[in-house]
Amino acid sequence: MIEYSKSSITGSNVEYAKFWSRAGAYFIDGIIVSIFSSAFNYINIMNFKSFLLYLPIAILAILYKPYMESKYGATFGKMALNLKVTDHNFNQIGLKQSFLRSIFFIFPAIFYIPIYFLAFNNEALADLTGFMEFAQGMIIEYPIQTWISNISFAIILADIIVLLVNELKTQSSLHDQIAKTYVIQERN
Repeated sequence: MIEYSKSSITGSNVEYAKFWSRAGAYFIDGIIVSIFSSAFNYINIMNFKSFLLYLPIAILAILYKPYMESKYGATFGKMALNLKVTDHNFNQIGLKQSFLRSIFFIFPAIFYIPIYFLAFNNEALADLTGFMEFAQGMIIEYPIQTWISNISFAIILADIIVLLVNELKTQSSLHDQIAKTYVIQERN
């Protein structure tokens, strides 16, 4: 992995990541996190229905993006497409900035934690044997999930719109602007 220092990159020689590269990285990361968390959650729901098994998986999924971007400058999806997250001086970002960048993904996940706590302790759901049956039961028992999903979708859509109409040509999304970060294309 190439390490950029403040002296090797300036605003005049940087190539900002394009929309489709960023979308591809997001897709790859989504697959990675989904496969990992879905597999463990499926096993948990089918066999244990344990909040204590759910919680570490949820925490790892929440921390994936902030940790990877602060430690390595990129998630696995960004690494695969040679993208790097930097601050406005083109230096590696810290954990605080990375959490700010991830705020639109972290808050919905945090709101799901108490819902799953209630669900795994709900006698009406404890007797359900199928994964889809459990998921449908959760929707019926905790309709707030739908609100969380819809609000999250609207925020992510707004984030994408901001990215697409960015007039500064820095390809900054709303979460980049909040955290004062750029996503740049690494040069080989």
